[in-house]
Amino acid sequence: MSYYIIVFKNTYDAMAAEKILEKSNYKFRIMPTPTSITKSCGICVRIDNKTDVDKIIKEETFEYKEIYLKDQNGYSLI
Repeated sequence: MSYYIIVFKNTYDAMAAEKILEKSNYKFRIMPTPTSITKSCGICVRIDNKTDVDKIIKEETFEYKEIYLKDQNGYSLI
């Protein structure tokens, strides 16, 4: 199963994004950031739905550092 990981430059940005996602009724999970991706912020957002990720990118819903796709081949920057 593939999913998306949104990483942040700091914890403040991650927590601000969490509040926005909750208010907007997105389905997501907070999880530890895999150290193989980045060492900047220790928490990230996992989203399974590509449509939601596309909407976040298009509408610039909140500030984030990078978004990765996790699939059977590992993590890919999108």
